[in-house]
Amino acid sequence: MDETACPLWIKICGIRSIQDAEMVSQFQPAAIGLNFYQKSPRSVTRELAREIILKISDPIERVGVFVDQTPKEIAEIANELLLTHVQLHGDYQPEDLDPLRDHSLIWVYRLGNEGISPLLSQLDSLLRNQISITACLIDARVPGLYGGSGKTVDWASLARDYDQEKLPKLILAGGLVPENIAEAISIVHPWGVDVASGVEQDDQKNPQLVEQFLKNAVSAI
Repeated sequence: MDETACPLWIKICGIRSIQDAEMVSQFQPAAIGLNFYQKSPRSVTRELAREIILKISDPIERVGVFVDQTPKEIAEIANELLLTHVQLHGDYQPEDLDPLRDHSLIWVYRLGNEGISPLLSQLDSLLRNQISITACLIDARVPGLYGGSGKTVDWASLARDYDQEKLPKLILAGGLVPENIAEAISIVHPWGVDVASGVEQDDQKNPQLVEQFLKNAVSAI
């Protein structure tokens, strides 16, 4: 992940049209997210993803978002589209991730009332299976959803419990909008942030919201 342009890694997720790709690219976030989960309202096909990627200028990174697709299929898509990172949602077992060993992995954990204890167990299991994780994305747990719920996590608890010196880089997600992103960063001090619905209006990425989100996030560093 490129850390030279800005000390905060910012990802605009759920890009699903060439128009949104061109617009978001103008603001130069660290990364964009392409959702390959067919049940998501922000899902894209491989063909559309390929067209979108052509509109994304370097050095913007390309993150593929996957939910319970097989590691083999994920690796095929990542290789075909030259994805920078693979973001894993769902119930993946470390012993099944061999096809993804050569890819940069973002491990997603949906934070609930039980805190991060299950995440620590998952990370231990990944380490035992020699699966390297680039970063952990923490989102709010909402039954039936794999993200994009608009619900925030308990920032103070996360800041207290997640040891950023010992654990993988922390990417904060969940209910982030231009109005609260500065507060979230000031409390959690994450390595990166991720936004999808928080910069949308009428189900489309809104240039004013994207610009304001980026400005407010950078100002909080």
